[in-house]
Amino acid sequence: MATIDDVSIVDSNAVEARTVESGLERTICGQSLCGSNTLTVYRRTVLEGRRFEPRANGDYHLVYVMTTPKDGVIGFDGESHAAEEGAGVLLAPGESARFEASGSDMELLHMVTPRPPAAVEGELTGGPGYFFNRRTLRALSDASGGRVRRFCAESTVRLPDGSRLTPTNAIQAGEMHYREGGSSPYHAHVGTDANPDGADHCYMTFKGRGAVEVGDTSQELEPGTLVYFPPGVPHRLRALGGPLDYFEIQAWRSFKTNVLSEEPLGLKWYYEPETPGAAPVEWDQS
Repeated sequence: MATIDDVSIVDSNAVEARTVESGLERTICGQSLCGSNTLTVYRRTVLEGRRFEPRANGDYHLVYVMTTPKDGVIGFDGESHAAEEGAGVLLAPGESARFEASGSDMELLHMVTPRPPAAVEGELTGGPGYFFNRRTLRALSDASGGRVRRFCAESTVRLPDGSRLTPTNAIQAGEMHYREGGSSPYHAHVGTDANPDGADHCYMTFKGRGAVEVGDTSQELEPGTLVYFPPGVPHRLRALGGPLDYFEIQAWRSFKTNVLSEEPLGLKWYYEPETPGAAPVEWDQS
């Protein structure tokens, strides 16, 4: 039976920081640290008055603002945007961006994944990348009402005009909010014919306390904790003593989820209505 010892738990606040041109860089998930094969995660501090300029050569990069600087800017595709909490960019290979910290430091979560094989991409174009913030992302609520999520990258999420949020299966990532008492089902992610080794999967907690359960064992999580789950390891996350906010990542986005617990209300998710009183629309995850 799997136990909590089968996952990697990293306190990002305690990871040794490397000094780089933009400020500080902490590697919080990668091959040597977590055993991940298709995902590297950095926590970056862009110091006041400096900039971080990610360039996606042969990889995909997702950069997400964790804490808002006083006057920060995100530059992408010839336009400038406010570097507010929850904003960021998805970069396809060959694209670049800039994150400028002004008035205070900027905290970033930076994810890198290699270009997936054609079997994983299927009919998707692979690009271009895009800027996002909480106003451009659609919120989804689960059937229980205990969880709300906003994907920054997910190929099956549809924008109000019917187009896809994300034109690649390189990565699935986004914010998750658990209301007090909220929890995921007990589940495991396994591989597919296109991605037989399965996806690299992790959580990064931001606010509130949680507990991750594996088999009959569990571990409480404080803000700033990354948990990496090898493919096939069953798990559940619960909010403890109040709401929980965290970031969830899967790379590549080609996996099957086996639900191992009874869920009386089912596993459906619904887009939050665009207008008051509108009928809920189910998220088609196929």
